[in-house]
Amino acid sequence: MNNRPLNKILSELPDSELARVMPLLKPVNLAAGERLSEGDAKNRFIYFPETSVISVLADMSDGKTAEVGMIGFEGIAEVTSLLDSRQPSQSLNVSIAGKALRASTEDFARQIFDGDGLQQRLLEYAASYVAHVSQRSACAVLHRLKQRFAIWLLLLADRLKGDVIDITQEQIGEHLGARRAGITVLVAELQAVGAIAHSRGRLRIVDRSKLESIACECYSALALGQQQTPN
Repeated sequence: MNNRPLNKILSELPDSELARVMPLLKPVNLAAGERLSEGDAKNRFIYFPETSVISVLADMSDGKTAEVGMIGFEGIAEVTSLLDSRQPSQSLNVSIAGKALRASTEDFARQIFDGDGLQQRLLEYAASYVAHVSQRSACAVLHRLKQRFAIWLLLLADRLKGDVIDITQEQIGEHLGARRAGITVLVAELQAVGAIAHSRGRLRIVDRSKLESIACECYSALALGQQQTPN
């Protein structure tokens, strides 16, 4: 099939299965900061990001949030919805604006068992997503904010396939569960060593190898293509 979607899960489907699910998918443009779901309601829609990046946020009762999962062109937001699993304390938020394909959760769930290709791809992604969330959780407990910030920037760049990230320091703080003042200090530190440049809501990775040296060991496990799935 020509003009395959940019989303990896969909693009790797056999032609027959892709033709079957494409009528269920609607192209949408997602805006940065847009809330796609709230933690107190079941997700009505699932999203296959193409150029956008979606964050899964843990919402606390005091209004604070922290990112527990990041989903770009490699995945689906949120795969647990297809399993009728509800996480009442989590919500979906657009961290980087861009394109995605959206489908009704209920309609798409009916297609899962109608073809081996789709079912297999979703199971593989579900396994890698669980590994991603587990590693991020361990990293948040064991490693310093500076290391987590470096990893977060690398993960975003991987999904954007580039070094320029349009994001504010306030948004960074919301995703990392940190105060803006702390993020300001870290941005200045990373700029001083030549790892990044930041100005007016735009951040650029200047020296990727330097940023990787600042990041903790978790990046090697979290980098796209590195998560291990069961045989």
